[in-house]
Amino acid sequence: MWDQHLRNMPAGLLRGRDGFDPARPSLLMVHGSGGRAEGFLPQLSGLSGQINVAAIDLPGHGQTAGPGRGQVEEYAAWLGDFLEAGPVRPVLLGHSLGGAVVMSLALAKPHLLRGLILAGTGGRLRVLPAILEGIKADFASTAAMIVKYAYHEQAEAKLIAQGTEIMLKVPQEILLGDFTACDRFDISARLAEIHHPVLVVVGEGDRLTPVKYSQALVQGIGGARLEIIAGAGHMANVERHQQFNQAILDFMAER
Repeated sequence: MWDQHLRNMPAGLLRGRDGFDPARPSLLMVHGSGGRAEGFLPQLSGLSGQINVAAIDLPGHGQTAGPGRGQVEEYAAWLGDFLEAGPVRPVLLGHSLGGAVVMSLALAKPHLLRGLILAGTGGRLRVLPAILEGIKADFASTAAMIVKYAYHEQAEAKLIAQGTEIMLKVPQEILLGDFTACDRFDISARLAEIHHPVLVVVGEGDRLTPVKYSQALVQGIGGARLEIIAGAGHMANVERHQQFNQAILDFMAER
């Protein structure tokens, strides 16, 4: 059924290996700044067969043609067009920038989704000016620094290397646009307008969007639940994928 969405709106889309079963709940995952759908491979493999699971590349990332966007709302409008092109009304999982995108879509077109999973994100995502300047002045080094801080202090070196490789595949201007979009994003005063079921997931050692960001989401969104994953940083879906996946399944079982 995802193919109906893709027919008139080509996009990079990775799907679970077991195909689409209309009897199962559906989950569509949206990556963060400088990311791509393959960053959700632990979920695409680990959740396949239990739910309909897919991950999408935002414009300018992975297999989706550009240009990228400089505003979260513009990414949300694009995602809304994708969902409106077909019949699936999924739970949306957004990581970091992706969390901002799916919250914006929930505010603008709530009928297109059944719930939200907000991972390592916040209602406001200010970015240090040094990061924005660093992307422009020394793209490779700044990208490597961002990825280093995205993982837990005790994360394996190979995970950091893999994450850096993914980020360096994104053009400089796209990464700058992503972080600029984050810096401009602030819906903290509108969180109470989100009425979907919401699960908020965060690594206890997240240094980019600390736990307090997730706690603020839960305080602002009525009925939202919080899951803090021990031993994980900003990339909890990769670092502690089994715990992350179980939290998703527990939430999806209620949808």
